[in-house]
Amino acid sequence: MKRTKKQQAFDDARIQRAVTGMIIPMMSIPALHRHAEDLIAKGVDDAGLAAGVRKFMGASRD
Repeated sequence: MKRTKKQQAFDDARIQRAVTGMIIPMMSIPALHRHAEDLIAKGVDDAGLAAGVRKFMGASRD
């Protein structure tokens, strides 16, 4: 899906908020970003994005 620069910046800001406070290994960042973009493409809200990122990193509270 092609996105505008404005939409990409908005999505990047959402991803940044979702990972705030997490310690993420440098090698995991590209995979985490791809996973977060997939979640955004599926239409998850900010809470769902944060939960999906935590689950991906193994830091889920579930």
